Amino acid sequence: MPTVKVSAGILYVVTALLIGFAAFYMMMQTVNGAPFSWWGPVILGAAILLMVAGIHAVESRIQAGWLSLIAAATPLAICTAFHDWPLRCWIFAAILGALAWVIFKIEAAFKRGAFAAFCLSMIMAAAWLFVSVSTIHSAINALGSNAAVLVVLAFYWVLIIAVLTQSGRSILRRSPKH
Repeated sequence: MPTVKVSAGILYVVTALLIGFAAFYMMMQTVNGAPFSWWGPVILGAAILLMVAGIHAVESRIQAGWLSLIAAATPLAICTAFHDWPLRCWIFAAILGALAWVIFKIEAAFKRGAFAAFCLSMIMAAAWLFVSVSTIHSAINALGSNAAVLVVLAFYWVLIIAVLTQSGRSILRRSPKH
């Protein structure tokens, strides 16, 4: 069964990287932020935490502290690319580090290996739903709607649903160890 965990971890990491890139791209579109600008950081944060959950699925011996450090270091690495570390980046990193620690401690307490991935994909789906509705609304109202944008949007939904399905099945299939 380790191959299932590794393939699930790879699915989590790939989904996290692609959706995280989309969220980052969305955040960089305007200086002032779009009307739904707070969704970008929510999706990016969920993607970073899902990436860490994927790393944990591949290598389950990594302790919660190290996973928290990876989660906190990721936004700082992103800010490093811009040669700037504003206070909001440090706050975002601290929040992600704390959330990762809490999520993996809860996962360890309940002995449910896919708990983090399931919760994070639920958050990602909820946030992505709003972005999707806005994107579809814009595409419908545009005279020359761009079908490629809708195909990419559908692809992201396939990834999110795949993570939800895989992690949900893993949670239901596994009985807690006492």
